Amino acid sequence: MLNKMKIAVASLLLAALACALPAWAQDDVVMKAMRDELDRSMKQLQLENLEKPYFIAYRVVDSESTSVSASFGALDSSSQGRSRRISVEVRVGSYQLDNTNFFSLTLNMSSMVQAFNGTAELPLDDDYNELRRQIWLVTDATYKKAVEDLSKKRAALENKVDTERVPDFTRETPTQTAITAPPIHADRAQWETEARNLSALFRSMPDIYTSSVSFSAVNSSVRYVNSEGTWYTREEPRVTFNAHANTQAADGVPLEDSTSLYAQSLDGLPNIDTLTERVRALGQRLRDLRASPEMQSYNGPVLAEGDAAAQLFRMVFLPNLLGVRRPMMDATLGMRNTPAENAFLDKIGGRVLPDFLSVTDNPTLAELNGKPLAGTCKVDEDGVSTRETLLVDKGILKTLLTTRDPVRGIEHSSGSRHDGQAAPSNVIVTVDNGLSQDDLRAKFLAMLKQQNKEYGIVLRRMRTSGQPILAFKMYQDGHEELLHGVQLSGLNAAAFKDIVAASKEQSMQTVEFRPEALNILTVGLGDEGFAPVTLAVPSLLFDDVTVRKVRGETAKPPIVRSPYAAEN
Repeated sequence: MLNKMKIAVASLLLAALACALPAWAQDDVVMKAMRDELDRSMKQLQLENLEKPYFIAYRVVDSESTSVSASFGALDSSSQGRSRRISVEVRVGSYQLDNTNFFSLTLNMSSMVQAFNGTAELPLDDDYNELRRQIWLVTDATYKKAVEDLSKKRAALENKVDTERVPDFTRETPTQTAITAPPIHADRAQWETEARNLSALFRSMPDIYTSSVSFSAVNSSVRYVNSEGTWYTREEPRVTFNAHANTQAADGVPLEDSTSLYAQSLDGLPNIDTLTERVRALGQRLRDLRASPEMQSYNGPVLAEGDAAAQLFRMVFLPNLLGVRRPMMDATLGMRNTPAENAFLDKIGGRVLPDFLSVTDNPTLAELNGKPLAGTCKVDEDGVSTRETLLVDKGILKTLLTTRDPVRGIEHSSGSRHDGQAAPSNVIVTVDNGLSQDDLRAKFLAMLKQQNKEYGIVLRRMRTSGQPILAFKMYQDGHEELLHGVQLSGLNAAAFKDIVAASKEQSMQTVEFRPEALNILTVGLGDEGFAPVTLAVPSLLFDDVTVRKVRGETAKPPIVRSPYAAEN
């Protein structure tokens, strides 16, 4: 009786979904194939004596891409391509306990290939019958894996006592959304010429060992429908420019830097003269680093200015604001230790930043201070409406960004699923009574004098969370000295609680945010790719940080100079 009621409810929802779709969406062959196969699967998909799905979702991503890359004036690659990929989500059991948030492997390689993370390639042609056939196959394989996982999960839970069991899936209000955007029409021949010319600038920099300049454009068209009545379609054009170079200091320390730009249209990229200036500046930074002295040991105040503050916040602090579910493991895999749970789950209601700092994630904003924001979106990958989320209020942690896979203490999604897990969109750090940049630097110098420090460390660009690209000694009289081979030691999320001061001005930076997921089921398996994230972060003054020279073995620099040295 219960199954019949579920079927009736699902049928009503799907019928309502068909009526809710606009005329153009009802005429869409791909959407029609998705909707019809979803209806059939909810009614008929069931192994004998096993449970039917209580939830099914289909997500189809069509992508058209153009990319070119060149190095030292020579074209390395140039390509155009199309793809169409489906992601199928099948949940068996109930919202309280289902087959998800559980990791197991199957020995049936055919099923594993078809249903690994529920993804498969679809035909590029809008052939209704062939689309239905392919969707049918991947749905069937995903369902069989789902019932197998649910059985294993229930068996595993019989030997466990979990006093804080949370549901496996949240109930959210269905949404219907259509988002359009003009596609990017890239001129590949023009990009090839520009990539050659821009990369050729490094020929006059013989101390640069390797470099590359690339352009890429992707037009993604996303269709989504689920058995609860949610659907969305959206167009996601994106264009990227990247220049990267590396070299070594005379002592062998590797040096590298890059410059990247993201936009939603060709007009969003700077003109060729500005790109030329960026590439030249990149090369000059590396040449200056080669000539700089090596870092020695230091303990004391550290000032992270501009890009370095945004980069440190992104790499060190921001990952702790994501509510990623920790999966159970199949005991037969021999995995005794599951990934560690996010420690910030136990800090909700506690202080994680100084009381003059607050953090919000706001995907509803299109711009800030007249500058466009890249993380703007109306719904996330689950079709959940996005909203502004106050994460930290005057230093107190209020909540985490979540998806429909809930975490302990947070019952609903914040509309933050991107690339298969909880991820940020537009992250804004605000300051109460922030200082001007000059006053912040003056406070930094006053701290050096008070602590009887000859100099302090100023960071302006980061390579990783512990390795700056641009770091300077700043002496008490204000003059600076560039350093190379710098490494931060012990600068973790807890250190952000002891930030002394921050600037009122914010540095805005757009990046491809790639968190290290706690849930290994989602690592690198996002449905729609890495979405750009924009951060607005003030300069930050840390009270006490350990800074030392990079340790470890490095390769010796090339014995003979670059062939381009003879041309300059």
